[in-house]
Amino acid sequence: MLDLETLSTRPNAIIVSIGAVKFDRRGPIRDLEQLDQFYKRIEIDSCKELGMHFDQEVQNWWNEQDDDIRYEALEHTERGTIKDVLHDFSRWFRGCKLIWGNGDDFDCTILSEAYKLAGIKTPWNFWDTRDVRTALDIGNINPRDLPSQHKHHPIHDCYRQIIGVKKSLSS
Repeated sequence: MLDLETLSTRPNAIIVSIGAVKFDRRGPIRDLEQLDQFYKRIEIDSCKELGMHFDQEVQNWWNEQDDDIRYEALEHTERGTIKDVLHDFSRWFRGCKLIWGNGDDFDCTILSEAYKLAGIKTPWNFWDTRDVRTALDIGNINPRDLPSQHKHHPIHDCYRQIIGVKKSLSS
């Protein structure tokens, strides 16, 4: 499961953080602490150097978030370059076949575009992407009914999406 925080909604959006959690869609729901996680914050300037898109309206939205949410996404100083983080993600992703994202045109699309802009091979095939929103719709699951701790933190958003997918598949 993949979740990004970005500074745009376009396919070439600046990515400020990447979170991902490995899970078995057919197995039981496990505690987040038991799942293999990937989380990295990204240097915004390294994205700009690749021509990634910045949207002032999205920045304004971030400015309206709680201080701790904004700090984690935009102000925390521990960050890597987009290219280094993409290489790290590729290593972490090894052995996975499918990648899930929230929306058929957001997380997976944006991360795939970042790989292209960085000149790095995407670690999944385009036909191996899966969409959380479609699964929730098919399973008649309202996203508002899912747990929402630590909003806009990629790891916690991933876990919320995993719970939604698992509930959808079991309904």
